[in-house]
Amino acid sequence: MDRSHDDFLRDAAARFGTPVYLYDLTRITAQVTELREAFPTARIHYAVKANASGAVLRHIASLGLGAEALTIGELERSLRAGFPAANILLGGPGITPELAQRALMAGVGVVSLDGEGAYDAFKQVMGRPGAPTVSAPPRFLVRLNPGFDPHTHEHLATAAPTSKFGVPMQEAERLAERVAADGGLAGFHVHAGSMLRDAEVASMVVRSLEPLYERFQGLELVDVGGGFAVPGAPLEAFAAEYAAFAQRFGVTPIVEPGRVVVAEAGVLLTRVLHVKGSAPRHVIADAGMADLLRPALYGAEHPVRVVGAKAEQKGVTTDHGAEHPVRVVGATADQPAVTTDVDGPLCENADRLAQGVQLGEVAAGDLLSVGQAGAYGFAMASNYASSLRAAEAVWDGEELRLARRRETPEDLWRLET
Repeated sequence: MDRSHDDFLRDAAARFGTPVYLYDLTRITAQVTELREAFPTARIHYAVKANASGAVLRHIASLGLGAEALTIGELERSLRAGFPAANILLGGPGITPELAQRALMAGVGVVSLDGEGAYDAFKQVMGRPGAPTVSAPPRFLVRLNPGFDPHTHEHLATAAPTSKFGVPMQEAERLAERVAADGGLAGFHVHAGSMLRDAEVASMVVRSLEPLYERFQGLELVDVGGGFAVPGAPLEAFAAEYAAFAQRFGVTPIVEPGRVVVAEAGVLLTRVLHVKGSAPRHVIADAGMADLLRPALYGAEHPVRVVGAKAEQKGVTTDHGAEHPVRVVGATADQPAVTTDVDGPLCENADRLAQGVQLGEVAAGDLLSVGQAGAYGFAMASNYASSLRAAEAVWDGEELRLARRRETPEDLWRLET
């Protein structure tokens, strides 16, 4: 990054304090353009769980994407942000009669059924006396668990045999017959997992779906999920597999990208509190697992650098098989790079932002930038140890503005009775 950009980051930290999440809306626009070019015939539904910031959602809605929501909160956020209800896809394993009723009242367009219980919830609501009158009832997808290895971390492998998502083939067929008898079956859904980098996974997805589309004729949609890795997923290779399948069966593909839309548009800015030790050196920052859980949850790796320090490329590191440049930051002949753990402030040994990274000179008060933090960063933040959740800010190409204020201690007990 050039100096002008680093000055911008320093200005943001000075204005909003640290830790702070900063999202570049212009980068989100560019990512959406890339997705549309890769998937020109698909319906693109942004996975709200990746980043549900109101400012981010409003921007994505303004670009004309649909939304994919899993909970009542995500549904309400999507509607509030301006996504048309007909362009919202509701899914997930936790559909209740209350959520089904709200979806029907709002006019949600498509529902992915994770199993029989989800359809039962909708049938229960639709069969009640005084049930909401729906001019255009939702179309239903049945989510298949194909039971294959999607070549990613076990916590991210939603198509694995042990995954809790979807149902096996025979159950999927039974549920589809039931939905089709009611006139509501639109197609099937497979979401293989997250951080997908191997395009062979797309081939496995379509092979698992072929028997269902051969048996059930005249369907409208196929939902192939999202989960594309950041950085550098081969979108065109995935898209080619899905487009060929869709053309063969005369259906419209749906993709549900989340991470690829927002991850690289976001950074987490955090201030160094203390530096101690030497092998490894421990840099204690004011952000940690309460702010960015991914490293502690499944060993995710985020690029970390000292804002204002020069960086040179040295080798590669991996995030579940992905190759990234290692940034040796601030290293000079007088101050060689040092193996460093960037740690958070909490009393947990898992409270790390990065381990074993190569950093040059770093001191208390320095500003660190944690990259690829726009997805599943603030979305997974918590008040563990009564931590105060960070502020969020956005840049729209012209103006830097606060999108969510930093929490105060009073916010911790505001809902207590």
